[in-house]
Amino acid sequence: MKADEHQEINSVDDVFIVLKDLAGSRITTYIESERVKVVSSLGKRFDGLGGAEVTPDVKDVPGSFYRATHCIVTLKAEDLIGRYENLRGLGCEIQVCSLLAHVYNEIEHDLRYKPLSGELSKQETGLLDGLGHLVACGDIVINQTLNAVAERQRENTDQFEDEYDFVTRMRTLFPSASNFASNAGQLYEVCTKLDLDSPEKIKTAIQYDENSTPEVARQEAISLAPQVAADGGQLEIEVESSDQLLILLLKDHELVTKLKGLFPSGRGVGRAPRFLSIAKRMDEG
Repeated sequence: MKADEHQEINSVDDVFIVLKDLAGSRITTYIESERVKVVSSLGKRFDGLGGAEVTPDVKDVPGSFYRATHCIVTLKAEDLIGRYENLRGLGCEIQVCSLLAHVYNEIEHDLRYKPLSGELSKQETGLLDGLGHLVACGDIVINQTLNAVAERQRENTDQFEDEYDFVTRMRTLFPSASNFASNAGQLYEVCTKLDLDSPEKIKTAIQYDENSTPEVARQEAISLAPQVAADGGQLEIEVESSDQLLILLLKDHELVTKLKGLFPSGRGVGRAPRFLSIAKRMDEG
C-alpha cells in the first residue's frame, strides 16, 4: 500500500477490507504451456472477489525471467455451507507457474527483493540472469522431450499394456479431452472386452479421422451432457474426459448389444454399469 493510501484499521472487518487474500497457495506445472490451462480451470472452479469472474494477473516481467500468473479467488456460493460458511467474501491468492519457473522465481525474489546485505553486485545480477537463461532452455528441452515421447506413442500400434498405457496413447487422439484419464478405467475394460485392445482397432471401430473425429466427439459430449443432467440422477457426462471416446463407441448399436451381453444387469443381477446407463440415455434421446 502506498503512503497516501493508508487506511485506519479499527476492527477485524477493516483488516479484510485492506487484505484481499487471507491465504495463498501455489500450483506448479511440468511445462510452461500448462499454465494457461490451470488458470482456466481455476476460473471455472472459483469466483473472483465480490462474486465476479476470476481475473488472472500475469506477472511476466518484460526484460526479466520471472514468469507466473496470480489469481485472487473466493469460494462459490454453493460451497459456502457448513464449516466453510464463514469464508464468504474472503480471498485466496493462487500463484501458477512451471516447476522450473518456480525455482527461478523463488531465488530471484529472495535475492532481488529481500537483500540481506545491500543491493546485488554486477556478478550476482549476471549469475541470476544466467540462471534465467538456463531455466528458459530447460523449458525448451522439456517440451522437446515430451513431443518425442508423444511421437513414439503415436507410432506404437501394439496392444495396450494396461489402463495407464491406454490413457497415454489414446488421449492424443482427443486433444480437447484435457482430462482424458477421468472415467478411463471402466472404458479401458469396455474396450478390452470388445477386443478393441490397440489404438488401430479403436480407430477402425469409430472410423477415426484426425480432421473431424475429435471435434465430432467433443460436440457429441457437449450435446449429451445436459440431456443426462436433466434426469436429476448421479449420472454425469464429463465433456473433457474419455467420455468423448465412450460416446462414439456407444453410437454403434452392435457394440452396445455385445456390451449388454457381457455386462448383464437387472433384477437379481445388479445395477447397469455407467456406460450402459449412458447408452440408454443416448437411445432415448
